[in-house]
Amino acid sequence: MRLLSATGTKDAHVEYVRLLKMYLAGEDIGADRSINRGSCEWLLRQYQTSSTFKALAPNTQIQRKNFYLRFCKVYGTVPYKEVTPRDLAKVRDTLGPGAGRNFLNSISGAYDWACSEEVQIADSNPAKGVKRPKQKTLGYKKWSMDDVLQFKNHYPKGHNARKCLALLLFTAREISGVRELGRGDVRDGKIRGRRQKTWANATTPMLNILKEELGDDYNQLIWLQANHSGHYSAKSLSQRFTAWANDSGLEGLSSHGLRKSVATILADLGLSERTIMAVLAHTDPRQAQTYVQDANNRALAMEGMQRFEAEIAHLWNNDKDTA
Repeated sequence: MRLLSATGTKDAHVEYVRLLKMYLAGEDIGADRSINRGSCEWLLRQYQTSSTFKALAPNTQIQRKNFYLRFCKVYGTVPYKEVTPRDLAKVRDTLGPGAGRNFLNSISGAYDWACSEEVQIADSNPAKGVKRPKQKTLGYKKWSMDDVLQFKNHYPKGHNARKCLALLLFTAREISGVRELGRGDVRDGKIRGRRQKTWANATTPMLNILKEELGDDYNQLIWLQANHSGHYSAKSLSQRFTAWANDSGLEGLSSHGLRKSVATILADLGLSERTIMAVLAHTDPRQAQTYVQDANNRALAMEGMQRFEAEIAHLWNNDKDTA
């Protein structure tokens, strides 16, 4: 429960002690809070108890809860029906492009739920009319094979860094999808599972190259064990992998960039969009189309310039001979 008083103040301590006593006595401390029905905080709390919210990926739930806490510090007591696109735009402008877009998606998700036929406690979604900021970026940087080999050769076989690299590369999963993998996930020669974000099927073959890389650790219940012998959290492993990359002399590279590299290789091999979608456990065909289009463009560019060279080479060479 979020305290009403500012952190570190005497009032916050008094409130904390009172709520703790109520909790230890078995009382419902949630009922002690007076939240006006019809306020933004009331709406967002209702949404967070819904099956719609609980069906979201765990990381998405955490992200949205943080946005709601931040939003309620200013607009918590404002009636949710009086929130305007202009109000949301003001909050958006205090955030970076990515965070601003995620904030608007978080608010829009709550209002979509409130406007649904099953709920019907709101008539409109103010976030629908707010422009999402665009990031002028190429996204995560792809790894080259030279990068992969530099990382691999920097760490001895059996090191968590090298095992993590192999798992990311040879399962094409995200960092959150490899942190808990172990022998129990392998059945009938397949590494079974689902993508955490969308629950799409993420089953891939247990490649011999990965099994050989794991070596004796293959029979472990968790292939990537943290110092406490349990698995890493998704955030911890992501940060650790970036640090491993930096230590190997590779700056600006992340775990997600490896997925882009896998998709690029698959596209260069001429594999279909459906195959790339299946390998990466994508649900939106537009993601796979990007890699296929890039591969086709590279092939066309190579063919075009080779024909261009054939057309002008004799003129270029004859002119040079004349000179």
